[in-house]
Amino acid sequence: VIGGGSGGLACSKAASELGAKVALLDFVKPSPHGTTWGLGGTCVNVGCIPKKLFHHAAMSGEGLHDAESFGWKVKSEGHVWETLVDSVRNYIRSLNFGYKVQLREKGVK
Repeated sequence: VIGGGSGGLACSKAASELGAKVALLDFVKPSPHGTTWGLGGTCVNVGCIPKKLFHHAAMSGEGLHDAESFGWKVKSEGHVWETLVDSVRNYIRSLNFGYKVQLREKGVK
């Protein structure tokens, strides 16, 4: 199977469950800065999922401001961008690792 995005992952696992010998090939050319990513395709690594995590973080910050008008006593000491970026990266890496584990469990090479 060529491609480790959602379709390639699903196809690999399904074919293996049906008894086929399966190998999955996934390669992303590193960016000029040397950035690479793991299994899961564009959506998981640099698209939909990170965007939703950043959006959720922004909405959480807005929620802190809104909470005061509903009687919550909220003390915010600001926002640390590096913490957010690290958290998003760690979440994406956990998804990448989970996909590797799933493929191994199905016998996909």
